[in-house]
Amino acid sequence: MQDPLGNIVTTASIDALRLLDQAIDLHARAWPGALQAAEEATREDPELAIGHALQALIHATWGRREAAAPAMHSALELAGRTSERERSLVELLHHVVRGRTHAALAWMLAHLHGHPADMLALAPGMGAYGLFAFSGRADHNELRLALLDELEPHYPRQHPWLLAYRGWTRIEAGVVDEGLAMALAAIKLQPENAHNAHIIAHGFHEAGRPSGYLDFIDRWMPGYSDEALMWGHLQWHAALAELDLDQQDAALRRCLGAIMSYLTRGSPFMGLADAPAILWRLALRSQRELPWAEVAAHVRRHFPNGTNPFGELHICMVAAVRRDSEGLAASRARLERLAGEGHLGASPAIEWSLALEALIEGNVLAADVHFAACEANAIRLGGSNAQRSIIAATRRAALVPAST
Repeated sequence: MQDPLGNIVTTASIDALRLLDQAIDLHARAWPGALQAAEEATREDPELAIGHALQALIHATWGRREAAAPAMHSALELAGRTSERERSLVELLHHVVRGRTHAALAWMLAHLHGHPADMLALAPGMGAYGLFAFSGRADHNELRLALLDELEPHYPRQHPWLLAYRGWTRIEAGVVDEGLAMALAAIKLQPENAHNAHIIAHGFHEAGRPSGYLDFIDRWMPGYSDEALMWGHLQWHAALAELDLDQQDAALRRCLGAIMSYLTRGSPFMGLADAPAILWRLALRSQRELPWAEVAAHVRRHFPNGTNPFGELHICMVAAVRRDSEGLAASRARLERLAGEGHLGASPAIEWSLALEALIEGNVLAADVHFAACEANAIRLGGSNAQRSIIAATRRAALVPAST
């Protein structure tokens, strides 16, 4: 049998195939119900390897390692009875679930060479937290753009998911107007796509049109569950837009309400990026009495042994605002280990840690040297242009006392 894009799926059950297609589609759009559809697919056909692998991927996305492991084990055991494409896809998702970014990126590129319309294989590479972004490469935006344009002929014309991501790569690569137009066209074709709503947020941000995003999200958001994957992060973008419009009180309300309430029920990694970053931006505007203790508890609960360089950037914020020099040193030690293992994103995060430590010690000039070094290679951290802008904003705020 084949999926809608012509990829072979080893199953004798039409119902299992239908449910798997539904699960992949929902997952690709960050829409509720993907896990349930994947579970139903494997109930229809317990030997459906991709169905088990997708469950593992979804559990890992939500930080549920104890559930991801047995699902991936089942997928790996069953993959040997399937096609070459399915075996390769399962191995790719295994690398992704285990956090092997470099191995997964290399595997994904090789896999897509033979199976260019495999959307489930392509999806892990695409987002701000995808394989390209977290590769540590300074040219990851350009590489991602080139790949999507190369794959475009293998998809149906105006395929809304692919069109949205082709827009995203342009936005992040600086071709903002064209990219935003593509994302807006895609969401007309397929309104229920939370990843595309997120892409549109970036488009409006990079275009300097924060009110455009707020107008869009006010219309779009009521149809999206507040338990879904991207709900909290879309709220983060709305708060960022409010700050860009100097609506600090509105951003604070959104932060203390929607964003902080989502911290305990959303994806742990997305919460790690969202909550400290918006609190930090509010603090740069002299906002006091912010719930940093809740964010520190989130770090202790979910990341006691640290995470990747982009995540460590935010762990350092939590330590610095609490004047926790030991916490900064522990993060830096983890980053130095990653740098020793060859992760090119670790170096700018180390510079960020050193800058924050210098600020704690009152050495603004030394902090600026480290901020400059961080900013020069910030692209290697991953995430997005919008998220990384916090580095320059912090540097500017730190220099104000030194220049007055």
